Amino acid sequence: MKKFAALAGLVSVLATAHAQEEPVVGIWQKLAVSDKGFKLVARTNYIFTNKPLAKETVFSAIRVADPLDVICCLKVKNLKPLKLQDVIAKYSMDEEFVSHMNNVKGAEFVYEAVPVDKAEWNPLMTTIMSGEKNPDDHSPYTAPVISAKLGAADEKLKKLELGPTKAKLKITYPKNDDKAIYQFTINNKKVVLSEETFPHD
Repeated sequence: MKKFAALAGLVSVLATAHAQEEPVVGIWQKLAVSDKGFKLVARTNYIFTNKPLAKETVFSAIRVADPLDVICCLKVKNLKPLKLQDVIAKYSMDEEFVSHMNNVKGAEFVYEAVPVDKAEWNPLMTTIMSGEKNPDDHSPYTAPVISAKLGAADEKLKKLELGPTKAKLKITYPKNDDKAIYQFTINNKKVVLSEETFPHD
């Protein structure tokens, strides 16, 4: 079964955006789809965002850690948002996939994402993508994302410093609730996203 337990904890990250516009934030969904016999059907990468994308966009993911762990990177090329119900209908044979995708909240726009070129991956991205060629590896991976290309220098700072836009991220796991909550604050405006976590086998 493709399940994992989310680590309980809290992350606070200071962030800013390279561009003048406010960054787009969201949640990366790296999910394997299985049939009723648990045979691999497809590997998918989606990013749910808080607002529509106007141009090809690179996202960095942020792992639950203190200090900051950056996962670099993913890209959205096709700017036409997907209809969530179409995605769910396509992979309806996987009940866990359907349940999880239906329970992403606060980010109404869904895009297909692709990893950036391997030459641009950092070590953590390499580790996360290492099981892609193993048909028996159905492990899911999800993480909050921000529309910026981050790297080792950002990790060394233990915070994100990308320009004039002030932002921070707090990640919490409520007790007795299989949920992760990602609270971004950008220029004093809150964006709250959430998703189901995956239980142990």
